[in-house]
Amino acid sequence: MKKLTGLLLIITLSIAAHSCSFAQTAEIKWMTLQEAEAAMKKKPKKLFVDIYTGWCGWCKRLDATTYKDPAVVEYINKNFYSVKLDAETKETITYQGKSYDFDASRKINLVASLFMGASSGYPTLTYLDENLKVLTVNPGYVEAPMFLKTLKYYGDNYYLNMDVNTYLTTVGK
Repeated sequence: MKKLTGLLLIITLSIAAHSCSFAQTAEIKWMTLQEAEAAMKKKPKKLFVDIYTGWCGWCKRLDATTYKDPAVVEYINKNFYSVKLDAETKETITYQGKSYDFDASRKINLVASLFMGASSGYPTLTYLDENLKVLTVNPGYVEAPMFLKTLKYYGDNYYLNMDVNTYLTTVGK
């Protein structure tokens, strides 16, 4: 009987460990800008663009923390198409039928500057509606709880009826 109980305990712990490791491996489904545009033609969703650089420490921290949060991953994958855009890529990127190149004097791909607006730092987080209209540009690192609130503010269309401060002090508490 002790052996059977021990065996059941081992099986239960193995299943629990497998479930936990599966939950931790869930990640944001990142796309290229071109993939997101194509997907939006089939099924419109809002678009989230993370503009980063390879040398940016806060960008790396965002990847290691906020973008690993299970609630963030679940919500963003369900409600947004997500694009990671290296601001310093030297590749030509086509967006909405127009080609964007790297501007060596400014050290930025011009498509990134299109999504950054007046922001000049990294990371810059940009939210667009289903028609690819920029809703807001948020510069800087953000922790998972506030990021999730922001995602829900735009993803659940609260932005259509209330300003962000009202949302954060009432609905998004």
